[in-house]
Amino acid sequence: MKTIIVGNGILGLTTAYRLIKRDQNAEIIIIGPEDNKGCASLAAAAMFNSFCEIDSHTLSNNIEKQKWLFNKSSTPYWPNFLKEIQHDSGIQQEYGFGTYLINNHVTDDLEDENFDAIVNALKEYNEPFSYIDPKTIKNYNPDAQGRAARGIYIDGEGWVNPTLLMLGLKKALLKNNNVKFIHAYAEHLIQENGIISHVVLDNKSIVQGDIYFVAPGATFSKIMEASNFKLNFPKIFYGVGSSILLKTDTKTLSNCVRTPNRGLACGVYSAPQDSEHTLVGASNFISPWPEDFARITSVYTLLKSAMEQINTDYYRSHLVKVNVGWRPTSEDTLPLLGKTTISNLLVATGTKRDGLHCSPVISEFISDLILDGKSKHDLSLFTPERDVARIYTREEAISIVVRHTINAAYQHDFKPSKNRMIEQLEKFYQDEFNQLHDKVGAHDWGIPPEMVDMYKYGHTK
Repeated sequence: MKTIIVGNGILGLTTAYRLIKRDQNAEIIIIGPEDNKGCASLAAAAMFNSFCEIDSHTLSNNIEKQKWLFNKSSTPYWPNFLKEIQHDSGIQQEYGFGTYLINNHVTDDLEDENFDAIVNALKEYNEPFSYIDPKTIKNYNPDAQGRAARGIYIDGEGWVNPTLLMLGLKKALLKNNNVKFIHAYAEHLIQENGIISHVVLDNKSIVQGDIYFVAPGATFSKIMEASNFKLNFPKIFYGVGSSILLKTDTKTLSNCVRTPNRGLACGVYSAPQDSEHTLVGASNFISPWPEDFARITSVYTLLKSAMEQINTDYYRSHLVKVNVGWRPTSEDTLPLLGKTTISNLLVATGTKRDGLHCSPVISEFISDLILDGKSKHDLSLFTPERDVARIYTREEAISIVVRHTINAAYQHDFKPSKNRMIEQLEKFYQDEFNQLHDKVGAHDWGIPPEMVDMYKYGHTK
């Protein structure tokens, strides 16, 4: 059996790795640009964070809770998965477990609520954690206004250097002569007699196989539209995010240090990449098209956050690199995972910022489907061909987006005047988002907060 994998990001590589481990004679071709342009994982820390991703509303929303439980199920895989990749590739992996979650007062009280929600979830699910004095965190040295009032240490959540992880996966795969990489872009797929017959590349050459697994990240919709399939996939957008790699030498962190989620993104996070470098992120905005370069506002905010909220000594660190990644984000913010009605076509995308963290489970799920036709993992919530899921009520969605919009403003130097400005802003945004819901006909359902601009500017309906 010959499997064609469209996409050389984390989901493509881990699925190929799973397949070849189970069947040494499997023939696999992986298609993707050699430079991994736009790869979301390579712009990440990358963190094995599940509880840290909880918002105050996550566990009270049934669909959000199911999505989070899927995320949570991936965490236990990582210790052995990393050792296995390291052994098979010979590439030493840089990783660690133990995450410090801090609660500072740079933004508003939404951050306090999210911190409390995380602590409550840790207790509910009996996850090991401990309260800590933030001042005891090694190489955590924020300025006076950015210091944390409280913090916790979560034993089971951690980080990995994504560059070494992906290099290790590639090295392990290339040890098998049945695995080949084609450094090109997949332009579209051709369907003949009810099945996929081949992939057309951007150089107009074709690649043929038996099974086609399409996991190209945020470019998924572009490929599907060019293929002209009559399949009902939610649209995938580009979640453009940036991070900065700093040479921090003796001030390098020993563990991941991060805040709760903020302003529709994952707050400020920082993680070691090796003994001399620290990566700081993140930023995020949804776009209907890719952006090749980081925006100045993103880089400014990251540099400022690194110096003010993580370590003031970073003012003299070297800025080694600015990363840009495209997080694949679906219209309903749920992933697209599994089989399609075309019998030899499977897909995986829409994982937003959870793709790397969830890759052990997703790759096991997809490889099960390819080799056995079924899997022990029930990911039916993320069936690829579906109508756009209605996750929120209208009231819930508007409440969330109002809170996060104001919270995000604080991250960009917002200082309200000493009057009723916040109350007035809340009323302004409530009116604006109510009008938007009326405009698009969202009377008995809510627009996902991250998708507000896509509806506002007509990029989705």
